[in-house]
Amino acid sequence: MARYKGVSVLFLLYIVLIFYLWTKTPDLKTQRLEAAQDGDFDVSQPFLPPPAVRARPPGPIHKQLLNVESSHASRQVVDTFQYKTLPDIPSWNRPPKEHVPEKTPLFIGFTRNWPLLQQCVLSYITAGWPAEDIYVVDNTGTMRSNFASKPKITLQNPSYLNVNRLRNVFGVNVISTPTLLTFSQLQNFYIYTALENEWENYFWSHMDVIVLSDEDLTHAPLNQQRNPATSHKSLYMRAVDELRRTFDPDYAEGYDGWGIRFFEYDWLALNNVQSFVKMGGWDPMISYYSSDCDMYQRLQMAGVFLDTAEAGWIMDVGRTIDLNLLFRRKYNPDMPPKTAADMNKLAEDKMGGEGFQNLIKLFQAEAEWKNSDPSIRNHWQRRQLGGQGEPFHRDPRGFEQALEILIRSADEIYSEKWGHIGCDLKESGLQLEDAWMVEHDWE
Repeated sequence: MARYKGVSVLFLLYIVLIFYLWTKTPDLKTQRLEAAQDGDFDVSQPFLPPPAVRARPPGPIHKQLLNVESSHASRQVVDTFQYKTLPDIPSWNRPPKEHVPEKTPLFIGFTRNWPLLQQCVLSYITAGWPAEDIYVVDNTGTMRSNFASKPKITLQNPSYLNVNRLRNVFGVNVISTPTLLTFSQLQNFYIYTALENEWENYFWSHMDVIVLSDEDLTHAPLNQQRNPATSHKSLYMRAVDELRRTFDPDYAEGYDGWGIRFFEYDWLALNNVQSFVKMGGWDPMISYYSSDCDMYQRLQMAGVFLDTAEAGWIMDVGRTIDLNLLFRRKYNPDMPPKTAADMNKLAEDKMGGEGFQNLIKLFQAEAEWKNSDPSIRNHWQRRQLGGQGEPFHRDPRGFEQALEILIRSADEIYSEKWGHIGCDLKESGLQLEDAWMVEHDWE
């Protein structure tokens, strides 16, 4: 009897299954017809299920790194400044024995590539900028790891900064951000630091530039707005003259004050602190590129005067040169001096002479190389690949990739904020109150 009951149960299950398939057949046909109408497949062909998805193998799948040099040793960074003291500054560029009455702080932000930062600082010092007025800002985000008595970060690490040399050999100031800041955040940090020190104005410079005083009394190539000079002044003293111009009651007449004086755009710039404070500083949401467009255009919309100025040669470079050349001595490159004292014993080059002309040509060649190819322009930012195992180590390639993503997002935020692509906000009829309120003008 039990056997018959089992057969009966199986028979009932069979009937239920047949009934279920019969009720679902119209739905399947309907879905097939709808798909055919949408053009997804030919209804005359048999219905085929989607292909099975191949299971992902367990564990991480590593990326293929392209364009990586086979030998890490080929990218080893060499520190070319070997002196224990600073050689003498060229006699025609020495700062005045007594500091000028004006305060002239110069911020130089640093995130990576110590050799390039060192070159920048030395070029400002040898162009007459008082070392005690230069403030290198450690923006590595390594939380003062470079400041330890025994630094925890080594030369091959992109975040390496020789604080001891900057302070005790070059004589400049070194301060630190609390963590890694974006470009716009770093600009706000400059403003904050100026307010803390009660500075009404400050200069700031990119770290990937090299500067030189105008020794032969000619124009710098990117700014043709001043008359030829009649006597030599160092780059520093010409920058002071441009600061003093802003004290004239007639300067910026008809404007709501002045905001910036550009020396070769903002490779070197003089900023008026209160003009930036009134505008609320830099927009921290626009992190990198486009942040300058936003800031400078907002100043112009507010009726603030932006002006250009000229102080000497300021070049945008991506590699280092022989640093001995900055001290303007006659020496044999094949037998360089071993000490600063040996350098000081050598005769000075002639101001504006052949040595100066050769140095300008070298600067120009480096600037042309950097700007010859978009892939080369920021090569200096990924020059160092070492530092594994050291505090706050970041993979340089990953860091670069993350920056590119941030830059794209900053461009998107900028275009959403103003409904416009490009730096010509004011020329396009936009006003301050239009921020975040207008539709895209490219659609």
